[in-house]
Amino acid sequence: MTCSALPGAGDRSTAPARVLPSWLVVADDVTGALDSAVGFAGAGVVEYGVTAPASADVAAVSTGSRAMASPPVALPAGVDPARFERLYIKIDSTLRGWPREHVEAVMTHWHPGSTAIICPAAPALGRIVRNGRVYVDDEPASLSAAGRDPISPARADLLTDLFGAALIPVSALPGAIGRVPAVVVDAATDADLDAIAAIVATAGPKAVAVGSAGLSAALGRTFPRRPSRLGRVEDVMLVVTSVHPVTRVQVSELDPGALVVLPPQLDDERITHDDALRTARSTATRGAELLRSKPGAAVIVVGGDGTDSFLSAVGAEGIIVNGALLPGVPFGRVRGGPAEGTIIVTKSGGFGTPDTLNDLIHILTEETPK
Repeated sequence: MTCSALPGAGDRSTAPARVLPSWLVVADDVTGALDSAVGFAGAGVVEYGVTAPASADVAAVSTGSRAMASPPVALPAGVDPARFERLYIKIDSTLRGWPREHVEAVMTHWHPGSTAIICPAAPALGRIVRNGRVYVDDEPASLSAAGRDPISPARADLLTDLFGAALIPVSALPGAIGRVPAVVVDAATDADLDAIAAIVATAGPKAVAVGSAGLSAALGRTFPRRPSRLGRVEDVMLVVTSVHPVTRVQVSELDPGALVVLPPQLDDERITHDDALRTARSTATRGAELLRSKPGAAVIVVGGDGTDSFLSAVGAEGIIVNGALLPGVPFGRVRGGPAEGTIIVTKSGGFGTPDTLNDLIHILTEETPK
């Protein structure tokens, strides 16, 4: 395989001078940590790690709580939020998992009197917040495919009820910060998210943004950034650990000859949480084994639970995050272990068009992602 260099990936000497305060991103799964961290890519050194990398400008970690059968939620061992100037709490844009428990657990480690500003909208993916409710392609999230996710279903979609917080307009946000524990804000467009981000970015540490990749990208846009570039690659392998219906359609549309590791076929009517989680992890392990026979191949991992298992299986310490191939699809390089430097692309299982996986392969092999 041939691949041109990715500027700044692993080379701290070429990283841009820090132009933003240090941020800790705490997500409930690995893909969430990555697709939120990527919003800051180019503004400084952005890394995902098993524990928060001390030298990163933006450090992303995962509690792993989305896949839990039930709470409680805890920060990863060794993560000290006090080392960071700002906090971003990532929740799923369709509210899968345990979003309230996740937010409450993280907020207990932050500055007393802070306000959680809740808006998980991701308009580019068809996820919006309207009248305090999360919609997926104009359908309430709990009634969408997210509500039927076998590992981490969306159990609610009305944010005001879920978090016990008032819905307020953006104009009222500055007056609410530091006065109430949490507020909910609507957003249907990137411009709406930009308006929220502009207030959060200048409000100081007591303004804690709680959202998906949409709001983190808006925050990233408030800081100067330098894009990373990636040359063409020849070999791409797919490790599909998700059993989400959207992913199944994407797999069925893969071009002939795609190198792919798939989970076994499971009975939708009988699959349990433990079945789906065990399948994701075993598939990730098989993908890691295949990578050993394909040194230098770029890897696309689909599914948050499987991504965590894949990184563990290849002995990685984390991922240096460089950018996004598509909205919600970050790319970077593996940090640590035998797979050090491997190009890795991560994607959660629940979004995209039927051609998304093909598009990612074609971008890697034919174009130059920015």
